[in-house]
Amino acid sequence: MIRNSIAGLLLASALVAPAFAQTAPTVKTIDVTVDISAVQNAAAAAYWGQLETDLENAILARVQPQIADDGVDIVIDISEVELSNGFQEVFGVAETRLVGSVKMVHATDNSRFDAYDLTVDVNAAVPLLPEGYVLSATKADTKEYYDAMVNAFARGVAVRLK
Repeated sequence: MIRNSIAGLLLASALVAPAFAQTAPTVKTIDVTVDISAVQNAAAAAYWGQLETDLENAILARVQPQIADDGVDIVIDISEVELSNGFQEVFGVAETRLVGSVKMVHATDNSRFDAYDLTVDVNAAVPLLPEGYVLSATKADTKEYYDAMVNAFARGVAVRLK
């Protein structure tokens, strides 16, 4: 009797599980906007100069299997003020932040709409730094640090994709 009950339970579980399985959300476009000319700090403007392209590529790398014509359009506007203020050399890495407004819109499915502000700081970037990277012994203007900040922001967008 118990054997039949367990077998029935396993069969029912196998049939019900696919009904609860979610398919990965799809993405149609990714558009990042940064007005580098509005960045008041010249060093910050040079450092973040390729941010639009780099961030779009980092997000695309995370959602590549989910690209589809019927996906959401992801629109990101990066705060130029934060790029300037967080790059002051006197503050070092601890104050560096990447802040942006993220909007996800779908042409026909309003349930796939989302809008939020995303902030990535040194704490989010640390796990993405290369092994052996000594954060306390460096400034925020290194290629490894830049890549970690971009990848942390991209990860934040990909995780909240719906």
